[in-house]
Amino acid sequence: MVLNPSEYLDVEGKAGQPIALPIAAGPATGYAWSLALPEGVERTEDGPASPVDPSARLGGAAGGYLQVTAPAGEHLIIARLARPWEPDQPVRVVGIHLHVV
Repeated sequence: MVLNPSEYLDVEGKAGQPIALPIAAGPATGYAWSLALPEGVERTEDGPASPVDPSARLGGAAGGYLQVTAPAGEHLIIARLARPWEPDQPVRVVGIHLHVV
């Protein structure tokens, strides 16, 4: 099933270095982010938890931020927040435009 993002975010980073995505791993709620990564983009270890602005919609802000590495260029990551047993029923779908120099 193809799901279209309901929102888009822009992220910038440097090639070969961890790039924090604006979505958090979150506490154990039963929901988890899955990432559809384009060729050359790889998920790395999650970043440390950081203080969160209460007005921000992060989708589980208690955990560390998800991180990726990527080669220079423009990339589109599709992130889906869903229960592992209901992957086709996400509660949030985000398109992340990744600009890497």
